Amino acid sequence: MDEDSELRMINARKLAELRRRAEQAASASTPKPEKTNREIVLEALYDRGDEVLEIAYQTFPRETGIIVDQMAKLMKQTGRRERISGGELYSLFRSIGLRFKLDTTIKVQESGRLVDLKDKLKMKAEEG
Repeated sequence: MDEDSELRMINARKLAELRRRAEQAASASTPKPEKTNREIVLEALYDRGDEVLEIAYQTFPRETGIIVDQMAKLMKQTGRRERISGGELYSLFRSIGLRFKLDTTIKVQESGRLVDLKDKLKMKAEEG
């Protein structure tokens, strides 16, 4: 009985190893789809950068596509993956002459929660 359970365990281990090898072979043979230029640039963005890029695409789709293609080309050539903040990206668009409006809010912490500055000022005006 003891040998029978050991045989089952050995067979289970071998089967698991064969499955793992088959999965590795299948994943290695399947070519991974190449990332688009937009995906490459999106990976480098932080701090509302994705939001800036989306609004830029909505406002200036053709021009934004050209800019994103050039940015991705530079990233591929240099191999460096520097992070780009939303503010830096917005500055780039403005310096090129592409101006668009971003919705911005200022929040302040009050009693452990974040409150819009305009709401806080409104509450203060009502109080006093």
